[in-house]
Amino acid sequence: MNFALPDFSKNFEEEKHIQDEDFAYFQALVLSIAGISLSEKKRDLLKTRLGPYIRDNNHGNYKEYRRYLEGLPEEHPEWQNLINLITTNKTDFFREPAHFEYIETKLIPEWVKMGKKEVRIWSAACSSGEEPYTLAMFLKKKLPAGMTFKITASDIDTNILSRAKNGVYPIAKFNEIPEEFQKDSIDMGTGAISEWFRVKKKLKDHIDFKLYNLIEDNLPSDELFDLVLCRNVMIYFPKEVIKIVADKIYKATTNEGCLFIGHSESLQAIKSSWFTAAPSIYKKTASGKRK
Repeated sequence: MNFALPDFSKNFEEEKHIQDEDFAYFQALVLSIAGISLSEKKRDLLKTRLGPYIRDNNHGNYKEYRRYLEGLPEEHPEWQNLINLITTNKTDFFREPAHFEYIETKLIPEWVKMGKKEVRIWSAACSSGEEPYTLAMFLKKKLPAGMTFKITASDIDTNILSRAKNGVYPIAKFNEIPEEFQKDSIDMGTGAISEWFRVKKKLKDHIDFKLYNLIEDNLPSDELFDLVLCRNVMIYFPKEVIKIVADKIYKATTNEGCLFIGHSESLQAIKSSWFTAAPSIYKKTASGKRK
């Protein structure tokens, strides 16, 4: 019996290109569901992220995928698939060491003076987990006896959260962890998994991983945080979203709360109640200059 194979070449060629009206649709959509700004410079990035997915899932091209999305209810799981596709996840252990120096020399003495027994920290875009695990390694070693900690680690991407919860990393990342923390924090793989290591359970027990969107109306916890890390996230947000997030974090912190953002980021372009304590470090009280 003879039959003709379907001709996917036309759709495949169309899938390589995104029309202006379709790009504008995805720009508005990504901003509304994730707060992420996609400038014209990000057109190729969007094509790189969505193109293979559109092809592999038989959506034809960008316009057909757009029409598919337009017909979906709000609770459909495809929205999460889209978020997972467009988010950027780049992080390391012990990234931006000046922040950890500030914790040791400024925050821990303040917490001791206040008589805190438990410190609560929010890693507001935890990605694959290096940031909250770094915090756990650092605090486990640096906090004085009688003081413990609890970390809420959130991200918008369900795939990356699964990796974070697993806490297993390729050996290439091992040297990101300073030697003084390695022995007490890491279990090395052996045999078939000798190219991997995992974070020790005693550190994982201090961390609560959760799915959370920074532009949601609700806060991630009923309890307030002493320190929030929202680093290298705001570079993807337009000014109006930065203000929303900065104000939300302000509400989520204690009266003595502190915020760390990335060294390439700033709150200078917005009006907020945060005070500048040091580069990329903000306090809720007036111990520094108003930003």
